[in-house]
Amino acid sequence: MSLNPRDRNHGWAIKLLEQAKGHDIKIFISPASLIELSLVLKSRGLTEGGINRFFAAMRSLISRYTKPYFPDITFDVVSKAAELRMKHSLSFFDSIHAAIALTEDLEYYDLDELVRETVKAERGKS
Repeated sequence: MSLNPRDRNHGWAIKLLEQAKGHDIKIFISPASLIELSLVLKSRGLTEGGINRFFAAMRSLISRYTKPYFPDITFDVVSKAAELRMKHSLSFFDSIHAAIALTEDLEYYDLDELVRETVKAERGKS
């Protein structure tokens, strides 16, 4: 939702995309985030056509800056996500996002402090 110019975190999202465009960072998008966002949009009353247009616009905007990578959701990711939910009280989707970052050894960029701190804490155990 941060790609929406009216969102208070829009500047943060655009800054990340600009860093990716400059090859300072690589953008990995959790495939679970697309499902999560689709459910959020549906719960807010968007029609299937509206959801379709939303994702087409999102894809178009991101592609102006970079080509994102989509890591796989594997058995290891789902297993790690369950472990994270037990240990850190993460939500279902947040646990998957964190598990992908941890199992794929990816930087975690998000505004959710609990997820960021979980990833940081879990990395510190290695």
